[in-house]
Amino acid sequence: MTKAGKWKWGLGIGCGLAVLVFVGAVGVMTWYATSINAEYKAVRDSEERLIAATEGPGGYSVPEGGIPAPARIEVFLAVRDELQPWLANLAEANEQFLVDREKQETGGVKEFVKLFITGSDLMPVYAGFWTARNEALLEHAMGPGELAY
Repeated sequence: MTKAGKWKWGLGIGCGLAVLVFVGAVGVMTWYATSINAEYKAVRDSEERLIAATEGPGGYSVPEGGIPAPARIEVFLAVRDELQPWLANLAEANEQFLVDREKQETGGVKEFVKLFITGSDLMPVYAGFWTARNEALLEHAMGPGELAY
C-alpha cells in the first residue's frame, strides 16, 4: 500500500470513529433528556393533583389572626418529618456541587466535566424531592401555600 493509500485509510478510520462517538454522545444525551423529562412530568402531575385536591383556584387563605390552628401545626410537623431524608439528600447534593464548582474554578477540562456531571445529578434529586413533597402534602391534605405560610 502506498503512503497516500495509508493516509486515506487512516483518515477513513478516524472519521468513522468520530461519527461513532458523535452518534453515541447524541444517543446518551437523548436517553438522559428522556429520563429527566419523565421525572419532571411526574412532578408536574403530582403538583396538579395536589393543587386540585387542596387549594383549588383561590389558593391558601391565611387564618384570622395569622396563627394556624394547633391541628394544622401538627400536620405541618408531620410533613416536615416525612421530608427530612429528602432535605438531607438535597443538602448533600448541593454541597457536592459547591465543592466541585470551587475545584472547577482552578481546574481545567476534567474538573469542568466533573462539575457538569454533578450538576446533572442535582436534577433527579430535586425532582424526587418535589414529588415526595407533593405526595406528603396530598397525604396530609395540606397545600403548598399552607406549607409555605
